[in-house]
Amino acid sequence: MIFLLQTVSQNLHTIKKPLPDNELLDLLKGGNPGRNQALELIYQQNRGRIFGFVLSNSGTTEQAADIFQESVIAFYENVKEDIFKGESAISTYLYSVARFKWLNQIKKDKVRDEHHNALEQGDQEIKGQLATIIRGENRQQVLEVIALLGEDCKKILVESIYHNTSMKDIAAAGNFSSDQIVRNKKYKCLKKLKELISSRPALIQILRSNE
Repeated sequence: MIFLLQTVSQNLHTIKKPLPDNELLDLLKGGNPGRNQALELIYQQNRGRIFGFVLSNSGTTEQAADIFQESVIAFYENVKEDIFKGESAISTYLYSVARFKWLNQIKKDKVRDEHHNALEQGDQEIKGQLATIIRGENRQQVLEVIALLGEDCKKILVESIYHNTSMKDIAAAGNFSSDQIVRNKKYKCLKKLKELISSRPALIQILRSNE
């Protein structure tokens, strides 16, 4: 289906006059070449409006293309499964599908960004609280404490704190599936480190012994 839409987008110059919605639906339910003709017409008639909506609501051209393609696929599947039977205009239905998809994507992005910001803020707060302990002259002692947190935490904290390695590079080197997973893990590791040190006052004295 995706390949078909890519072909459709490349053949827009061959499209002629519009067809009524009922004829488009009949063509969509049939085989080639009628189905392709219907998709080309739907693509031509709705692309501008949907792109305009996404672009005017903080989207990029690439995001608009993705949303449009996903919406056409969803529309086509709904036609095949008789979920959409022409109760409203195709353009209205397709626009509502695209609108829902884009607004839902915005919400997901907002939640992700808020989560990321919260992690970054928490990361900075914890690092600030540990700043008097995690110092160059205490490196060996700190490494010994960090080792108590497990291998993953050790890798992430050593690389990020002492080598300023990016989350992306740590993810690639450590076989983590994404930098976001590393970021989440780092926050948890820092929190565990703080709790570990706080629960063992003797560690604080050892770590500060060289100040």
